[in-house]
Amino acid sequence: MQGDSTSQNLQFQICLKMTCILSLIVLCLGSIICDDFYVERGKTANMHCNIAHATTDEWTYNSQSIVKENRKTGRQIKGPAPMASRAKIVRNSLEISRLESADSGPYACKSETDKIEHKLYVISVSASPAGPFIQGTKVKLQCQISGDPKLKPVWLRPNGKPATTSDTGSLALTTADTGEWACQVNSHKIKLQITVLGLLPSPKLSVKKGDSVLLPCTPSLSLSSSGLQLQEGGWKRLKPNPAPLLSLGKTLIWNSVEVQKKSLEFPQEKLDGNFSVILKNVQQSGLYECSLKFKEKGNVTAQVVLEVNSQPVESVDTVGTGPDTDVIQSDSEKVFLGLSLWIWLGVGVGSLVLIVLIAVIVSINQRNKRMKKRARKLRLMRQTLTARDYCQCNRTAGRPNGRPRAASAIKERQR
Repeated sequence: MQGDSTSQNLQFQICLKMTCILSLIVLCLGSIICDDFYVERGKTANMHCNIAHATTDEWTYNSQSIVKENRKTGRQIKGPAPMASRAKIVRNSLEISRLESADSGPYACKSETDKIEHKLYVISVSASPAGPFIQGTKVKLQCQISGDPKLKPVWLRPNGKPATTSDTGSLALTTADTGEWACQVNSHKIKLQITVLGLLPSPKLSVKKGDSVLLPCTPSLSLSSSGLQLQEGGWKRLKPNPAPLLSLGKTLIWNSVEVQKKSLEFPQEKLDGNFSVILKNVQQSGLYECSLKFKEKGNVTAQVVLEVNSQPVESVDTVGTGPDTDVIQSDSEKVFLGLSLWIWLGVGVGSLVLIVLIAVIVSINQRNKRMKKRARKLRLMRQTLTARDYCQCNRTAGRPNGRPRAASAIKERQR
């Protein structure tokens, strides 16, 4: 009898140990860390709770109750957790709207027998300064992960290649950077839309002398779709004789005042995506520049190299400056104020000859005056040396041979 009781006690202890082990296994299997969720701030997070044969579901955040639902009635009771007002259970999943950085952390779904745990990471992506951008702008991309500061994100360009930044964490944008950037954390990506506007580059243009040519100025995006506000723009010539050619205002219409239309052709309607103009009767090679200025963003420019009859731009001599010299002239046809330089040279030589001739005439006239004055002075000096008193005889005068002198002769002598 005693042996039988000892055997029964041993069997009971073995069964008790097996029960404890099975209970621990069930508890371990019931508490499962399922997934990590990476959601952008401001978006909606959706975490599932796949517990079968449960009558109630309760979601908790750091052991604080968020919401509890009775599966049979569908009734939900909100808890004291900070995100409870933005949370609800939808088809056995917890849905949290308008995510905040403070919502990062551990979440758990519990039923009578099971428990499923999740980890939520809230990611904030931004660019400083804020877009849209113009070409060449230096931008600092930020990807902040709440919940684990040890995670290191990687920025991916629209073409999928990693972006390399400077020592300050900034990068210079080009028109190729327009599109969806992605902040990659592990295998998850949070997207950020980047818009960059610039002017498309132009190839070197070669034309014959006297021909017309289109000077291209095309933005990479239309102004209406870029979100940028244009303040002003225009065309100017850099080489030779730098001068403004055409201006553009907020109305996006070319200003045709004081423009030599015989040398430029441009559209009269409102512009949006094409600021090209036509240069007519080209005479010489040159360098032109199209520029657009945007409010609070800066300027974008594009230069156009124009060669006439294969003449390099560097060999062009500057003729003058100012808005009146809109058409570039060749060396043999340089003009000033609308006249050829050869004409101006002839006018200058003729003027010089005329001035010399006038100076000679004036000099001769002055010399003659001086000579006349000197002669008059000498005559006066001779008259002062001649005696004016004469002797008069009372005798009757007569000529030799007994002929009397004529009275007129005597008077003449007295004089």
